[in-house]
Amino acid sequence: MNKPIIGIPSKQPYPVEGDLWHRMELVDELRYLVTEYGGITIMLLPVEKTMEFNQSDCGDDTVLTEEEIADLHRQVDLCDGILLQGGLYSCSYEVEIARYALEKDLPMLGICAGFNNILRALGSNVYEDTTGSHNHYAKEYRHPITVIPGTRLYDFISQEEYQVNSLHTMMATKEMVEPYARICAYDEDGHVESFDVPNRKFVLAVKWHPELMMEEEYTQKLFQAYMDACKKEG
Repeated sequence: MNKPIIGIPSKQPYPVEGDLWHRMELVDELRYLVTEYGGITIMLLPVEKTMEFNQSDCGDDTVLTEEEIADLHRQVDLCDGILLQGGLYSCSYEVEIARYALEKDLPMLGICAGFNNILRALGSNVYEDTTGSHNHYAKEYRHPITVIPGTRLYDFISQEEYQVNSLHTMMATKEMVEPYARICAYDEDGHVESFDVPNRKFVLAVKWHPELMMEEEYTQKLFQAYMDACKKEG
């Protein structure tokens, strides 16, 4: 069997003062996990004729042209699965990639900002928490989530409470998710921490960063299950 090709949409990094170049980036822990579990990673790049992209995760008002959409679709058509990474910003091209992946029923995993962009692709959105109460920039920080039995996430974790990191400001309520997807987990404040889409082969979104928890059995089970779903597409 050929190794599945996993497309990861690139993200614009936080601008560094004095840098001479514009850059697009991919979190290497994600590339490593794809490689570890039998896949090949390619970076999916924006197609707009610009080097100035949205610098917020509150949504992008850029309207893609028909040509730009078609060019994005050609990239996605190369892939057996899509992995939407986290980051400080989100752009319209990421939402369109997620929307087209849903249309094609490609296996898709969304992490943090990827959670947001899958939800946007489904027709909903997220909101910004300005308190910073869920934004703990520390690999070791953990808080409990409640995992709902019968969901795809529970299939990997097999327990109703789990400890995860928390590096985000954008959140979703039950009302933002339930009409579009199935809630898999929520935090102590009632915010949605994970959802899946039952009528797709594999669509799962998580608010935390499993790539910062690579040593944990549940992260390994998550990526193995995702990659297995992608291999079935090959």
